[in-house]
Amino acid sequence: MKKALISLSLLLVLAGSVVAATGEDVTQAEAVSGSQVVQAPALDSSHLIDTIIGLLLVLALVLALAWVVKRYTSMPGMGKGKVQVLGGTSLGPRERAVLVSVEGQRLLLGVAQGSVQTLYVLDENAPSREGSMPQDDFAKKLEKASQEDAS
Repeated sequence: MKKALISLSLLLVLAGSVVAATGEDVTQAEAVSGSQVVQAPALDSSHLIDTIIGLLLVLALVLALAWVVKRYTSMPGMGKGKVQVLGGTSLGPRERAVLVSVEGQRLLLGVAQGSVQTLYVLDENAPSREGSMPQDDFAKKLEKASQEDAS
């Protein structure tokens, strides 16, 4: 919550400086409109430099906010530590079954309100979803059938 308030206040400060800069230009235009000829300001290097500095500040702000979001939010399965969430499914309104990997060992955990229980410990050599494809079984059956036909 504090991080959100800090980023919101930073955005408000930036917006306030943009409004203040725009307000100065309006007052200058009103002062000039009192004269006979109203000319648009010429495009010179000082306006171009101000524009580039403003764009760089906005870009830096966007990059800083992206870094803060990446640093302080976590997505399931994207852990860098020793515990990694591989998947999960909802079993009820407040219950979930979660598959977790801890230092190479996979655990099936039951997560309910206020409790976490180990439901099953999978072997390290147990095939994962990708390793137990039906095509592997079909290939073995096909090879066995072709050997029986050959003999």
